[in-house]
Amino acid sequence: QEWQRPDFIRVVHSMAPTLPHLSSLLCAFFSGAGKTWERFTSEFAPGGLIDEASLEEKELAWMLPTNDINEGALGLFRVMMRRQPQLSLSVQNARAMYFCNETQAFMKQYFVKPEDLQFLCSMAWESTGEDQKREQEIIEHSHQRAAEKEATRKKRQQKRQEKDLWLEALELVLDETKVPGLKGEALKDMLDKFKAVGAPDLGNVNRRSKVGAIREALIVAIEKYNNGTWRIAGEDEGEGDESSDLGDDEPSALEPISDWEETDTED
Repeated sequence: QEWQRPDFIRVVHSMAPTLPHLSSLLCAFFSGAGKTWERFTSEFAPGGLIDEASLEEKELAWMLPTNDINEGALGLFRVMMRRQPQLSLSVQNARAMYFCNETQAFMKQYFVKPEDLQFLCSMAWESTGEDQKREQEIIEHSHQRAAEKEATRKKRQQKRQEKDLWLEALELVLDETKVPGLKGEALKDMLDKFKAVGAPDLGNVNRRSKVGAIREALIVAIEKYNNGTWRIAGEDEGEGDESSDLGDDEPSALEPISDWEETDTED
């Protein structure tokens, strides 16, 4: 029977001469897997529960690929730092090597003099200075990054304020015949000006849009302004209409006084 990934097997065979522990590791792996192989194969056998389960049932039965989400060196480090957050990285590495490399047996065999333990303690004490130095570098880097972000924020805010002042002083073009004469930055600034004063239907157009699209959107906005569809933010809707400024009890200049007097008499 052929392998499912024959290319992978060929690569492993080609690298085997450079991997002296490949055979022993492979035997250890299969020895451990053989203990549960029979149970796993029976669960996945044709006609079994897993084989006959629907896609929805398989999704409901999904679980993590390992029984312990903290497996591995990274998981152990995460758990240890949660329990003892004051530990440094070098101390955590030393603890891991102590328990994984049979350091206790090595110390019992070779550390036979008090001077050996004293030397070991002095080396550990000296290494704490490196940890403090590393922590200080991290703190300084964090402060530098925070200062850079603050400077960038202030610079962006200053540019926004300068642009708002520039747009406030920019004269709004309300004649659609003048729009084709706007080019480059002048056209883009006019688009920003119309957006600033509340012109409608400009959400799909921005400074990166094509020139034709920007001009077309501005012309439509100007036409809607001229026919009264929208007004500039803060502009009096009745501006330019003389009769709208007159009181209800005063005659309009556009209607005869006699008619107003007759109406008043009837009331």
